[in-house]
Amino acid sequence: MNVHVTDSEMYKDLYGNEKIRQCFSDEDLLRQWIAIEVALAQAQAELGIIPYEAFEEIKRKGKIENFDMERIRKGITDTSHPLISFIRMFEELCDENYGEYVHYGATTQDIMDTGLILQLKNGYEYITQQMNDTMNVLFKRIKETRDVPMAGRTHGQHALPITLGFKLATWLAEFQRHALRLEQLRCRVFVGQLGGAVGTLASLEQEDGLKVQKRVMEILRLENPSITWHSSRDNLVELASVYAMISGTIGKIANEIINLQRTEIGEIEEGFESGKVGSSTMPHKRNPMNCEYIVGLSRLVRLQMSTVYDTLVQEHERDMGLWLVEWELWPEISIYTSKLLSDITMVVKNMIVNEANIKNNLHLTNGFIVSERMMFKLSPFVGKQTAHDIVYEICMEAYDNNERVIDAFLRDEIVRKHMSEVQIKETLNPENYLGFSKQYVDNVLRNYEEWVNK
Repeated sequence: MNVHVTDSEMYKDLYGNEKIRQCFSDEDLLRQWIAIEVALAQAQAELGIIPYEAFEEIKRKGKIENFDMERIRKGITDTSHPLISFIRMFEELCDENYGEYVHYGATTQDIMDTGLILQLKNGYEYITQQMNDTMNVLFKRIKETRDVPMAGRTHGQHALPITLGFKLATWLAEFQRHALRLEQLRCRVFVGQLGGAVGTLASLEQEDGLKVQKRVMEILRLENPSITWHSSRDNLVELASVYAMISGTIGKIANEIINLQRTEIGEIEEGFESGKVGSSTMPHKRNPMNCEYIVGLSRLVRLQMSTVYDTLVQEHERDMGLWLVEWELWPEISIYTSKLLSDITMVVKNMIVNEANIKNNLHLTNGFIVSERMMFKLSPFVGKQTAHDIVYEICMEAYDNNERVIDAFLRDEIVRKHMSEVQIKETLNPENYLGFSKQYVDNVLRNYEEWVNK
């Protein structure tokens, strides 16, 4: 019986995909535990701490098919301990009493934390690849829309003209910063754990414990810790924070598409194909359902962050209560982030751009959207503040009289004194006031190409 949405047979594909789910499955967690115990035995055998034959037997029996998952589950319930039933089973599997060397010198949290790190690393590699896919699709759509003028909006109202490529380029720049954050945190996050009961590794003090630790991390391809981090979770919180930022960016993009797909705006649509149903009762609806799923999933990731930050405040050298919390948090955060990336990539790839509506909306206000330009055109003659007041009065009058602002400017004596009719019309054409939109787009495209080719 599956009760969580990530495993629900009906809903699981709305919340994740099979590859990222596998990274955090019970089978994969058991596989990581086995790998850690085998690596520990290998390191100790190489250093002469345990018989080499013991390592060979531990390695031989360390196959996932040899373990009874149901028995481990029952053992966890009966003992209230998350690992002891696994250790006992591994010990029993080994012949010649070599099972006595399983888990030699380690503590439960060493295995649990290192297992989590290995799972997170696999998830991270997949999410990083998904990030690259998302950015590549954005890069292509930006090049297509670089020169498409559109209305820029602030406070939900027309503000100044931009280009659609400019809007999309801000998204790509944000993703590239997230990608850099992911790259930089790799050496801090993917650090293994082998500290023993309170992190001092006293259990191996007389047996080259630090050499064992280093060798285990080499075998597992993890960074070697400078000191135990049993109760220091900043490394994990950093990764969660970046995933939350990625999710926030994706949520923002989806929400923007939802708004621009509104019937009254109709500039962008998330993409549509025959068979997609917007409503069970209104056949005409083409709802931005994918983007709505994305907005909801993004919220689930971000809402987890208050709990993630709680894990920073731990007691003494171990805190089981908060350690337990992470087992729930990390699969969800990783699975949701991965799903968000795959969904937004498809949305951007299939996004429909309605250039006719974009152009109509840009000219909807008949010049109001470039009142700033008119103000700066008048400023050399009357001063900036005076020009602001003149343009303000003309615009408010045009609003109140429900008339075209160009007609109000053509009628104003002060404006006509300094500007011809041709100059007024040219000034109020929003397609002529894009600032450095295109140059900014080119900056982002160039930065991305350099980053990809580095």
